Amino acid sequence: MSFFSDEHAAELRELFFESAEEILQGMNEAGLALEERPDDTEELRRVRRAVHTLKGDSAACGFRELSELAHGLEEVLTPEVARESGAPTAEVVLMAADTFHEMLAAYRNRLQPPSGKALREHIERLIRKPEGQTADSSSEATFSWTEYERLLIADAVDRGEAVFHIAVHLDPQTVLAAAAIELIRKALSGAGKILAFRPDPEAATEVRVSLVEVALEAAKTAEWIREHCRVPSIVESIDIYPAITSEHVPARDLLDILLESEAAAVAAEVTHGAKAQPAVSPLVRASENSLRVDAGRIDAVLNLVGELIIGKSMLQRAITEFNKAHAKDPLHTKFSDALSFQSRVLGELQKSVMKIRMVPVDQLFRRFPRVVRDVARSRKKEITLEIAGQNTDLDKSILDALAEPISHLVRNAADHGIESLEERHVAGKPPQGVIKLDAFHDGDQVVIEISDDGRGLEREKIIRRAIERSLITESESQRMNEAEILQLIFAPGLSTADEITEISGRGVGMDVVKSTIESLKGSIQIRSTPGEGTTFRLLVPLTLASIQALLFRAHSRLYAVPLASVLEITRINEDEVHRVDGHEVFRLREQVLTLARLDDLAPRAADHSRRTFIVVIDAGTRRFGLAVDALVGEEELVIKALEDELLNSPLVSGASILGDGTVVLILNVPAVVSRLARIPAVGAIA
Repeated sequence: MSFFSDEHAAELRELFFESAEEILQGMNEAGLALEERPDDTEELRRVRRAVHTLKGDSAACGFRELSELAHGLEEVLTPEVARESGAPTAEVVLMAADTFHEMLAAYRNRLQPPSGKALREHIERLIRKPEGQTADSSSEATFSWTEYERLLIADAVDRGEAVFHIAVHLDPQTVLAAAAIELIRKALSGAGKILAFRPDPEAATEVRVSLVEVALEAAKTAEWIREHCRVPSIVESIDIYPAITSEHVPARDLLDILLESEAAAVAAEVTHGAKAQPAVSPLVRASENSLRVDAGRIDAVLNLVGELIIGKSMLQRAITEFNKAHAKDPLHTKFSDALSFQSRVLGELQKSVMKIRMVPVDQLFRRFPRVVRDVARSRKKEITLEIAGQNTDLDKSILDALAEPISHLVRNAADHGIESLEERHVAGKPPQGVIKLDAFHDGDQVVIEISDDGRGLEREKIIRRAIERSLITESESQRMNEAEILQLIFAPGLSTADEITEISGRGVGMDVVKSTIESLKGSIQIRSTPGEGTTFRLLVPLTLASIQALLFRAHSRLYAVPLASVLEITRINEDEVHRVDGHEVFRLREQVLTLARLDDLAPRAADHSRRTFIVVIDAGTRRFGLAVDALVGEEELVIKALEDELLNSPLVSGASILGDGTVVLILNVPAVVSRLARIPAVGAIA
């Protein structure tokens, strides 16, 4: 029987996956905490509640394999089992988090989930009694059904059917419990429809079973069931209780049932004499404090705000033209006031919509303690991770794109950056290495730093490997500054690691890190001191939806560069331009800067004006001057998806439309650096 439409079911599945990700993250954090404090019963209860919620939610969504594994895990997450087994609980919690993650990924992609055999065997080892003892199921019926089973029971009750909870007590002399349970199941099937049944017959081969619990949608009376199900020499007694409507939730929205699983977990704690804790389920928090909205709807609103900004620009241009034609018209002041009011409200609207897309980087940083812990254990190192700036907000799409690059940098720092215990001892360092993650705002950019106190990058080794791979020549290496040398580690296939591990060392990944950051219109800076450590500084924009830009004309086209990259604007004469190694350079005070022209992007005859505007741009590792024909001004640009032959150029990262319909091409500053400004290091003129 289907209770929900396909569309509703899909929404609830997605809600389940989102909440399950939060639960798994909580399991990872609890596992790490239990490694440090194995006797922390509060942490154990917290992870048990999380597993209980996952068990119920997965059962309600029909993910039986996951629900059964979670049920088994829930049984071992008790102080009693931890004491009796003598095994560290953290190990099984972290193993479960990994197994559940794989199963959820399979469910999400509608694939067959992994069996979870290793986890199941681990759980069985923990609950197995020492030799000479036998486990015994409780003789007291609890009827602890899963949320999905409760849903079936509630629906039957609401339809007016007779539903019974039945407790069948087995004869203590029964030898073949599995066969006995099958006989009971067969007898009850003749009395109606079985909605829930405990235990599984296979469980009877592992432990001694004295009680069978059943939820039955009955077609017969209680007396008939009691009479026909009393199997001689197998069943000792039968208790039958009617399922009362008030004891069950009606067959309503699945979300209500998912929310109840958290309350059930807290109630279970109270029943066992534990101190009840406030519910912390992500589903509960979401229902109380937030509204889940599909990201596509937010993007649609953001696009409309972008159209309003373009409309504001059109109105501003129209008012400017009106003022020129009718300078003394009294409407001039009214138009200006109306435009000012509209601009203020539109600015606030844009900020509000942008904040909806903003999420704290803590959502990303939370996963890295587990990453560092796993690398440290596999490499037999002692590493601690320090995190700061967790509340720094960033656009959700950018945060998602940064997940893999930052993961790669963190793994590299733990695997190759931090030395072995022996190396650190020889170097006079404490045995425990430190990796730091930090995030903070810098203007309209977000800076994320990944640093370690390890061995640092060896410049000579980088140069040697780069020459071996024909990335640079010997003569070129002698003219490179430190920043340019360090940037070579992002070249495909280049690695300075002496040892290739399962984690890193193949020279694969750093080039992807750089390309991902550049696709986000960001940049990477590196600082490294041999013997002291390395810091990677990632600079990314707050959002990809709009930017503050400087507009200029070159070769009859309108271009823009992010205002955050512009250092200053100057003018030079053509006779101040010189050529060095085939590249144009000019002097700006005590520095020599590369002069980049956009001829490669839009070729034309060499006909430069006698006096040229130069936009000085900071590209992170170097500065260069961009020759332009005319400056247009500063403007906020809404990035649009446009079809233009020049958008295929690597020098262009996007486009926008002005109020008069003019298309503006936004330059990709890192690409301009690599293609147009290839020249030796900036230096002082002798």
